[in-house]
Amino acid sequence: VEDGIILDFARESVSYEFLQSGSSELFTYRNSYFYVYPTVERYTGEGREITAYLKDESYHAYGKYYYKLKATEIDNEKASVDILLKTGEDLGLDADDIIHFTSDIEKTDKQYYQTKGYYLMCDDYRLTYTAEEAENHSLYYYAIQLRGYMRRSFEALLPESDASLCKAVLVGDKYALSLSDRENFRYAGASYFVVVSGMHFAVLAFLLLSLLNRFFNRWITFAVTVLFIFIYAAITGFQPSVLRSGIMILLTVIGRTIRRETYAPNHLGVAGIILPFIVSPYGAGDIGLILSFYATLAILLWASPIARRICFTDNNGNIYYFGFGLFAKRIKAGVHNLFHKEKIKPDIPKKPDARFLFLKKLYNLFASMLSVSLAANILVFPISVFVFHEFSLVVLLSSLLLYIPIYLILVLSLAVCILFWLGPMRYIAILLSWPLYLLCEYVLTTVRLLAGLPFAYVRVGSAYVYIWLTATLILGAAVMVFRKRYKLLPYAVFLSAFIFLGGWMIDTITDLNTLTLEVYSCSDGLYVGVNDRGKLHLIAMDCKSRPSYDITEKLLYRYGGAQTAFCKNTKELDRYIYYSTDRFAISDYLLYDIENDYDKNVEGLTVFNKDSTFILDDDLTLTVSVGAGKPVYYLSANDKDVLIIPKKSTLSDIPYEYRSPDAIVLCEDFDGIGELSCVDMMISASAENAAQIADDVRGSCERIYTTSDSDVIYDLR
Repeated sequence: VEDGIILDFARESVSYEFLQSGSSELFTYRNSYFYVYPTVERYTGEGREITAYLKDESYHAYGKYYYKLKATEIDNEKASVDILLKTGEDLGLDADDIIHFTSDIEKTDKQYYQTKGYYLMCDDYRLTYTAEEAENHSLYYYAIQLRGYMRRSFEALLPESDASLCKAVLVGDKYALSLSDRENFRYAGASYFVVVSGMHFAVLAFLLLSLLNRFFNRWITFAVTVLFIFIYAAITGFQPSVLRSGIMILLTVIGRTIRRETYAPNHLGVAGIILPFIVSPYGAGDIGLILSFYATLAILLWASPIARRICFTDNNGNIYYFGFGLFAKRIKAGVHNLFHKEKIKPDIPKKPDARFLFLKKLYNLFASMLSVSLAANILVFPISVFVFHEFSLVVLLSSLLLYIPIYLILVLSLAVCILFWLGPMRYIAILLSWPLYLLCEYVLTTVRLLAGLPFAYVRVGSAYVYIWLTATLILGAAVMVFRKRYKLLPYAVFLSAFIFLGGWMIDTITDLNTLTLEVYSCSDGLYVGVNDRGKLHLIAMDCKSRPSYDITEKLLYRYGGAQTAFCKNTKELDRYIYYSTDRFAISDYLLYDIENDYDKNVEGLTVFNKDSTFILDDDLTLTVSVGAGKPVYYLSANDKDVLIIPKKSTLSDIPYEYRSPDAIVLCEDFDGIGELSCVDMMISASAENAAQIADDVRGSCERIYTTSDSDVIYDLR
């Protein structure tokens, strides 16, 4: 019966041998497994002949081009499956264009892609292909063309950096920003401003809704708003956070149209139920969507109570705000009086009796923004720290300084795009581009200043994060036990913050005194880094792709990025760039290229083709010897010297003066290995190969360490 049920789900996607050997194991997984696993099993393999069309625009990041494909044929058999193609060159494809190529299909290596519905990928840096233009186009194609037009509008009116910011804010094209600008937003805790979030969508939708309500009846308002929701969601690529906001806005508009009371938390719950079915079975695991949900929930629950505690209020408990409605009445009356003999006075209520009213309203404006940011961070902060092991100390300051400018940029950007499209109105778009330019310059300058503040952005080790979360949960449970919990809550919050900041300070102080060589466990290969007071220098990545990717993911959580990466050839450089993500950026690449023919534009790249010495820090120097054509690394730190020998090296590659260091790192045996001598030998190999190498070098060293069980951490002090 089990086999029959699985065959009903999987059809011909799962082999009979698999069903016989492990069918019962399928029932330990969720229902999504019945779709994902048969898809992966059926289509993965080497040398697949693929015919597909491009579903969306390609994008370029960190030396790679990403293409979202829908395969229609695989090995001359009909198929209908999404494939993510990664390649090192621009294929020049437009949406809906058809591409024919041969490549290996494998399971996607990141959960991020699975949450987007891409379970298969082709990872082919040098792709051979043929392409043809599409004869027919989908409706989504026209949304993509409209997105491209909006980008071109900014490029025609604004400098490159300002145009890139407008693209990121309005259409969610964060990769339009330069790497340094993306890093600045990240360090300032303002990354959520340069992706199209639910808040961006809500601002535009409710602005449109308020304008339509003044001139049209509720049914026309409903129709136009719904049309805007679908068009804007399509322009931004149906991102999960935008869909979440779109569902909530749609439910709100429906409620207002049929004159029923709406309740935003219910709308959020409905969106949570619907979204996984729209996006992917794994859609609920998208970290961006999770943060969006929790931020929205926190704002709905706590932003208003926090604002009432920190804002000035009148005698009735109402918060003082600037009366933009009164301003509109004055403008309307002024325009009427210009063209009519009969003068009218705007119907403006008497001002409340309060001293310094303007200053109170100005304070309330910033206090309200602060309350929104505080409320959102109540839930978002612990999740982001747990997932990313990093946080910004200036996130509240950045929200105060950037909230209004960012949303002004959002509204002005949309207005500029629309007016630029209308020929006679193009001059108005040009005029609006000047305040838009000033706002963009203000935002970029502010973000750079905030990101440059000392300790603006810090990372915390995993142990401290777990200790803090455990202590916070215990404190929360203790507060819930007592009846007077609201009096105890501030003390619990203070204690939780003290534990967190204390752990961060201990971690920081520990890092300031850390100088260690790290040899990572990667079976038979070499992956070596140096922890230089919390900064990472990557010395060698000479191992297979899968282990190197897993190690890079691990280093992402520990360091967030690398200061330096040494590459012994162009292939290794391509791999470094290929594995880098928008959260694991490498500042400087040092490439040994004997032909000196690497012609790609890589930020922070230095190319050398002879023996070279690089000063990484005051007491840390790396000498790369290439005398015999293969580079070997000689690391000098304080009074310790370490020789790092990559794969396929020979004794002749190692200069005589480097053969007796304090420590040696190697991953394989070679002729003449017995002529090396050291105090500590570190062998990066599987258990079987490490034992064989250890027998050969036992008389050449005092201590032997291997990575067969775990990483080796070697103190350089």
